[in-house]
Amino acid sequence: MIDNALDINTLFGPLPNASVDLSVDDLQELMRRHGIAACCTLSTIGMLLDHNTGNAATLAACREMPALIPTATVNPIAYFGGEGPAMQFVEDGFRLVRFFPASQGWPYAFAPFRTLMGTLASRGIPILIHLNGPGSATLLMDSLTGIEGRIVLADVDDRQIAEAVALMRLHPNLFVETSGLSAAGAVKLLVAAVGSERVIFGSGAPARPLGGALAAIRHSGLSDADLARIMGGNARSLLGL
Repeated sequence: MIDNALDINTLFGPLPNASVDLSVDDLQELMRRHGIAACCTLSTIGMLLDHNTGNAATLAACREMPALIPTATVNPIAYFGGEGPAMQFVEDGFRLVRFFPASQGWPYAFAPFRTLMGTLASRGIPILIHLNGPGSATLLMDSLTGIEGRIVLADVDDRQIAEAVALMRLHPNLFVETSGLSAAGAVKLLVAAVGSERVIFGSGAPARPLGGALAAIRHSGLSDADLARIMGGNARSLLGL
């Protein structure tokens, strides 16, 4: 579909809520089968159990497979301040940090999270944050007033497009990934409002079908230039690749 396509939103490992357990080898084969050249990924151990163990597993997998781009995570419930995590992520070569508030049971307005976001933003590390329905993006950005890091909103669906657009007009470093935009016309509507430079392809695999995520982009009616940006150009620029 697009040369050098990049998926910014994948996982590997057991995912009980989705009844899947995708090995890192299976993830790479899934990407190859659908023509995805590279993907940002992390071990579900970091999301579900312990972020230190999960980050180590992510690094080990990505060192063996260059098409996998290492993504770190931190559970703010276990963060006690300091720049240690941000410094370690840079040193270890992580390109992105992901947060999972709903899965881990912490609110957007959460002091450890705000402190951690400040340290990550000061280091220039891009951040992807999973949302939880209408209003969650507003709560998130209100909680981060004064912190202008580069943030990618994940799980935005057709009910949240207007909210995302309003926030993106206020925050020039805010992006949206596409895994939740499967409704007909959703991607094109977002691009018309904020431009293709602010939209990044993400599938949510394996919890969501990669083929469906690609179909939403393929049938969006966007220009080749817009597709090239969404399917890889924007992510590579964000990640410094």
